[in-house]
Amino acid sequence: MQSKLVSVIVFSLIVFVPSADSLGQEKREKQKPPPKQTTPKEIVPSNKPILRAPTGPGFYLERIPETPNQYSLLLTDAEKRSVAGTFITPQLALFQALLVAAKDFGQTTESAGTTAKPVTTRFTDKGEPSFAIDVEKTATHSRFYVSMTCLAGKVTVDAGTIKRGSKDQGNPLMFAILSRVNEVVGENK
Repeated sequence: MQSKLVSVIVFSLIVFVPSADSLGQEKREKQKPPPKQTTPKEIVPSNKPILRAPTGPGFYLERIPETPNQYSLLLTDAEKRSVAGTFITPQLALFQALLVAAKDFGQTTESAGTTAKPVTTRFTDKGEPSFAIDVEKTATHSRFYVSMTCLAGKVTVDAGTIKRGSKDQGNPLMFAILSRVNEVVGENK
């Protein structure tokens, strides 16, 4: 009886040992080889510019492709807080009117304060609470602040300063916003 038991054990080992070995080979065959290391000679410089995250306040306005007459607007402040909203062309036309009125007012000496006590004037529309433009005036400069409120929250952006009466007023964000809104509203007339 013992010899039969030993024979069964030896036979079982002979049958299962090659199977276990072949299973190990299958696992090794299924593993992917390690990736090839790139040598400095193989690295090809790209002509594409390196994209960097924007810094400071920003503005984005683009048409939503699936829906005509609707635009996505994003306003970001210097601390990278942002608010995005969807607006139709008539809303953007009101925003444009506020921007134009604030820019024109900012270029005059009307209601100017002093460096120690600047005077701030707010431009809003009762029918469109999403936008507000503040113009802070000192004796020689005007600073613009653009605010946007929507379901996602509110953000106020320092949109730049101009020196009144100067031929070179730079390129404050306020002028870039106005230029882009003019393009969008002009496309839809």
